[in-house]
Amino acid sequence: MAETDTGRPKGPDGWPVVGNTFQFARDPFGFYERCADFGDVVPHEVGGLTFYLVTHPEDVERILSTEHRRFEKGAFQREQLSDVLGEGLLTSEGERWREQRQRIQPTFGPEKIHSYVEIMTDCAQQASTRWWDGRRVAVDEEMRRITVQVLARSLFGTDISNHIETIADAMGDIGAQAEAPAATALLPEWLPTPWDRRAQRGVDAIDGVIEDLIERRRGDAAGRDDLLSTLLVAHEDGEIDRATLRDQLVTFLLAGHETTSLALTYTWYLLAENPGAREQLHAEVDDVLGTAVPTMADLGNLSVTEQVVQEAMRYYPPVHRVVREASEDVQLRGRTVDQGSILTMPQWVVHRDPRWYDDPMEFRPERWAGESDRPDYAYFPFGGGPRRCIGMRFAKLEAQLILATLARSFRLELVGDGGPLELTSGVTASPTDPVEMVPRAR
Repeated sequence: MAETDTGRPKGPDGWPVVGNTFQFARDPFGFYERCADFGDVVPHEVGGLTFYLVTHPEDVERILSTEHRRFEKGAFQREQLSDVLGEGLLTSEGERWREQRQRIQPTFGPEKIHSYVEIMTDCAQQASTRWWDGRRVAVDEEMRRITVQVLARSLFGTDISNHIETIADAMGDIGAQAEAPAATALLPEWLPTPWDRRAQRGVDAIDGVIEDLIERRRGDAAGRDDLLSTLLVAHEDGEIDRATLRDQLVTFLLAGHETTSLALTYTWYLLAENPGAREQLHAEVDDVLGTAVPTMADLGNLSVTEQVVQEAMRYYPPVHRVVREASEDVQLRGRTVDQGSILTMPQWVVHRDPRWYDDPMEFRPERWAGESDRPDYAYFPFGGGPRRCIGMRFAKLEAQLILATLARSFRLELVGDGGPLELTSGVTASPTDPVEMVPRAR
């Protein structure tokens, strides 16, 4: 890899003033892949800001875990997310973040998570009653319905069936900013665009859902230990203000269902493209469960189910990049990264690196069976370090239980010829078009 005289790595050539903005906007996933050809620490400029693509697991571990104090979420990521999430757990820093994490952590303790098992399987079973043999479904929408219901009943202690369409539409509106032309990245932040206005419409709709949740549960929080009750009691006791209550609820409503629904969508799609892996999954489910609903006691025997989900999140990671900002000058791979530089660690690239995975473009769940000598941070679908996703155990349990529950009764087949999915790069990597599949009764 060529270098400048300053010891900084060379990256892809850009245009005057705009740098790599248009290259990135045309194809973010392909741009990251091309950047990685320059090495493990690669500079580029997008929207007038200096970024470094960081793709070696050792550096990812330093940034997210062992030296995390030298790196922070930074202004860039807060600005990207704060319009939607405010100062919730994903966006806050320092003592504010620590206080919020400490308050919320008990909701995600092992015993508490295990108590959600019946809710997870019940929501999956309810969804299956809508599936008719041979009638196509948009599997991404179906998985969203299930995961929204799981989240509402387990973490919010309520049913929000009447809001599912509102949430789905709002997610589409909020994600519209990712579809904006590249030139909008060069516009001043104060200048609204049609994509900004559509995103604000989505935020307003989500705020309406949150207001309804709060009003429904007002005066009914004491003595209950779900997340909504914990936050309502803290608000009523004056420990958190109304804005913080709103920000936390929005954060968990959106982030708490979107990544799991996407992981399940990609799992079904990849299984349909790989019938051998699908048959192994069905054989395991039949052997372990028969016609019974999975329980916590069954999970230890559903190893193929777990491996299938792991591999799907490697191949199509819903959170496809993690971003941090250098709070001081640092050396990565012997090269200087200046304070204030933005570091992008793309799971999309690291999870597909042939140094860590044999035949990375093949869907092979069995690669997760047994021990491996690959570095820890060659796989980080939930981030890592102190800021690893607080709902990681919840999400993994949920995905496995929903997959096993539905796989007892159905196999899903592709509509069309299959092939790589077309994805949109926003906060998550989401399908550009509905993922239509056909359930077949087993």
